[in-house]
Amino acid sequence: MQRSKLNLSVFLVILLIFSQFGSSTLAKKSSSTNQPAAPVNLQIPKLAYDEDSITLVWEKPEDYSDIVDFNVYMNGKKVGSALKDNGGPTKAYIDNFYENIDKDDFHTDILIHNFMVENLKPNKSYEFYVTSVNEAGVESAPSNKIEGKTTAVPEVFNIVDYGAIPDDETKDTKAIQAAIDAATPGSKVLIPEGQFVSGELWLKSDMTLQVDGYLLGSPDAEDYSMNFWLYDYSTDERSYSLINAHTYDYGSLKNIRIVGNGIIDGNGWKKDKSHPTIDELGNELPRLAAGNNSKVTGNVQVENGKMSPLDLESDSTLGILAASQSYAAQELGMDEKSAYSTRSSLITVRGVDGMYYEGITQLNPAFHGIVNLHSKNIVVNGTISKTYDANNADGYEFGDSQNIMVFNNFVDTGDDAINFAAGMGQAAAEKEPTGEAWIFNNYIREGHGGVVTGSHTGSWIQDFVVEDNIMYKTDVGLRSKTNTPMGGGARNILFRDNALEGIDGDGPFVFTSAYTDANAAILYEPAQEISQFKDMTIENTTVRNQGGSKKQSILVSGNNDVGEVYHENITFKDVKFDNVYSANLDYAKDFKFINVSFTNVKDNGGNPWRIKNSTGLVFENTTGAPEDAAVKPEWPANSALQATSSADGKSVTLTWNAATDNKGVSGYTVYKDGKKVGTNYTTTNKTSYTVTGLSPAKTYNFKVEAVDATGNRTVNGPEITVKTNGQEDVTPPVLPENTDITESTTKISASDTFSGKEAEVVYPGFTWASVSWKAASDDVGIAGYNVYANGELHGFATSNKYTLGNLKPGTNYEVKVEAVDWAGNKTPYNGSLEVTTAVPYPVGAPAFAGDLQAEIGNKGTSVHLSWNKAHATNQEVIGYRVYVNGQPINPEGAEFTPINAEMTTADTNYTVTGLKQGKKYTFKVEAVGKGTKYSKRERLSDVLPNGLAEVSGYRWSGFGPSSTVHLIPGKAEK
Repeated sequence: MQRSKLNLSVFLVILLIFSQFGSSTLAKKSSSTNQPAAPVNLQIPKLAYDEDSITLVWEKPEDYSDIVDFNVYMNGKKVGSALKDNGGPTKAYIDNFYENIDKDDFHTDILIHNFMVENLKPNKSYEFYVTSVNEAGVESAPSNKIEGKTTAVPEVFNIVDYGAIPDDETKDTKAIQAAIDAATPGSKVLIPEGQFVSGELWLKSDMTLQVDGYLLGSPDAEDYSMNFWLYDYSTDERSYSLINAHTYDYGSLKNIRIVGNGIIDGNGWKKDKSHPTIDELGNELPRLAAGNNSKVTGNVQVENGKMSPLDLESDSTLGILAASQSYAAQELGMDEKSAYSTRSSLITVRGVDGMYYEGITQLNPAFHGIVNLHSKNIVVNGTISKTYDANNADGYEFGDSQNIMVFNNFVDTGDDAINFAAGMGQAAAEKEPTGEAWIFNNYIREGHGGVVTGSHTGSWIQDFVVEDNIMYKTDVGLRSKTNTPMGGGARNILFRDNALEGIDGDGPFVFTSAYTDANAAILYEPAQEISQFKDMTIENTTVRNQGGSKKQSILVSGNNDVGEVYHENITFKDVKFDNVYSANLDYAKDFKFINVSFTNVKDNGGNPWRIKNSTGLVFENTTGAPEDAAVKPEWPANSALQATSSADGKSVTLTWNAATDNKGVSGYTVYKDGKKVGTNYTTTNKTSYTVTGLSPAKTYNFKVEAVDATGNRTVNGPEITVKTNGQEDVTPPVLPENTDITESTTKISASDTFSGKEAEVVYPGFTWASVSWKAASDDVGIAGYNVYANGELHGFATSNKYTLGNLKPGTNYEVKVEAVDWAGNKTPYNGSLEVTTAVPYPVGAPAFAGDLQAEIGNKGTSVHLSWNKAHATNQEVIGYRVYVNGQPINPEGAEFTPINAEMTTADTNYTVTGLKQGKKYTFKVEAVGKGTKYSKRERLSDVLPNGLAEVSGYRWSGFGPSSTVHLIPGKAEK
């Protein structure tokens, strides 16, 4: 029986407000004869049951300091303990970690709180509860009791019965897809033992794909459709995945399971035979080539106006499918960077409500591993990811998705292990956040980040509990990454009871606004609100034996490129660091370090702290707590700000009394009319400063704040209002000789074109346009520029570059610029620029109004269907598919997929024939919209306007009108 899911957002709020997680120390569990607290919120995750098993998960109670295990009861009888009887892929690695790696009991003990009950009977109900157990063996009272029910024995559609042949070189794509298409609701499609080769596959609602054999992705680019865009507003064209469940009618696909003990291999990269990896249990893990966009295809280049041949056998070619797809895209006209983004991921689902993964092993994706987009109620349980060190090979990715559980997985990845994304820039700002995720009991090794928020953070990533995981040899433990134009960020995250060992990249904990990706090809409108990370708690966690070269245990990196942007309100409580580098905090605000210990700090003279540009820091019972961090500078009682205007009124010299600090004042920040003077954290380290670039006979307000070495800044500094000397400036700015306004261009080098000629191209944005102009001059100084779009003021630029946002797609704009000096005098530029935004991008899928009308033919063996024309946003509705009892009516030779244009009819009516009298039939109609985007073809930039090729994409509705008809002649029952 399906049970309601944990409301993680409420759970997190309670945890973060009261901060009562666990105990006050990291001590090992102590023996007690007192009864421990009972587990809470026992539940069955979405779709985590079949005909002979049910998986249970539960939360730890508020006080779990004396709990060492949990017992599981079914129908009143104990069936096992979570710690001793857990059968997932992580169990042996967790046991080994504590026995052979954590020999001196340094690390926190994680608690296992999931359990699979097996060997059950089909279609039968069972009652479950769980108890806590302390070290003395004392059990708690029962948790809440729940009822679970197994499914009936499902109908099985074996791909061999549809023509798939194991263990040969023949591609089995059509046979596998035929089995999927034939599958009835609630059934299983079985990939049995043996190896089967396939191109892209398309799953549907209410089915299980059971992989017991070896599913190998085709190495040929033509077996994977292109025209996949990660976001509606994105500009990089990708290929679809080996396994796909896809709709833009979010929620019209539902209840899909991918399970089994087999392997899904994307065939993306060659193996790196020179660097074998032996894991902690002595098992050899596959080691894949660490390629990139220049190495994936080896030594191919443009020769005589076309690409030189791709040699997959060459040692310089590191990719297989990754190489084939990158090469094919270059043949179409893309340069190597754009072509690199066309690689297929292993599994991609979009718009699914109810997605379950269990048991499978993922290997060698050409791009990412398992990707979930715009989906809800996703569970990843007991899977294995072995993708190290393939480029971009994230283990599990969740974009624009909600209600997520990831537990009991073994993860060894070539990129981030468990990654969350939330769109890019302003287009994502109003979308639903990615969140309500519960990540627990995973064994994560090697990947770039254990749990990662970003780099796509546009609509916020929020409301996580990350607990009871082991992270071994990952580059980062908790990794939060973004950049200034991305927007959004991550918030409300609880990271507790995790053991981190051998972290060897950027650091165990990273919060950065300075992330860049050399392979990124997506263009987007910059966000209006700057991204940041905030409101997080890292608790009851241990970190030991940091390696690598980045040399920081905690990295906080905000920025000042658009004003001061802090990461803020992040608490470290009951955290132990040993044999690590010092923390590096830059633009940290209101961080708290409570019961945080450092031993054997490897740098900075043993001092755990390197802090600058940070304020509001709190240290309690923490190693090496810097005295300076907790105390702000103070101004003397008689502090005052003196201002002297120059005779010409173009500058003001400020002087003030020195402030004091317990460790010393490092400098002063000067503000003019509320805005900081200069880009550095402090304006000067002296007690005087001359502000230049002022206008004569104009009133200004100045204020000074003192800053200590940590970055604590006062808020009560002296201020003064002064009017500058001289005559009022009435002289407007002087225009440059060249007053042209130009749209930003991208230079395509001669080596990246088929013609061998360099080109300048414009990539128009859907909702934005970037323009520039030559700077004006003024005898006093230029304050900036007013930018107008179609006669209306759009914004003010402080430099001679500006990005216009919030534009409408497919619209012409006349852009004008006006120079403004410090006195407010204005001079309009003589010229203007006509800008046209990119054509509107398709949104969603077609939708219907009204019902499906069904009229029985006179003989009772046909039904005439009619419906209203469907409508779509920024798409042309070109046709319809008609379904009878869930099966589509295909014209002869047509193969239906969710992304092609094959249809039953282009009309809004259709007659279904060949039916049987007296039988009931359910009819349904779906519509397809044709949308257009322009895709980059840099190598053809001297042939195609701006090197952009028109690409059509097709979106099927998923939802559609339906009608059930009982074939009694002359009568229709609906």
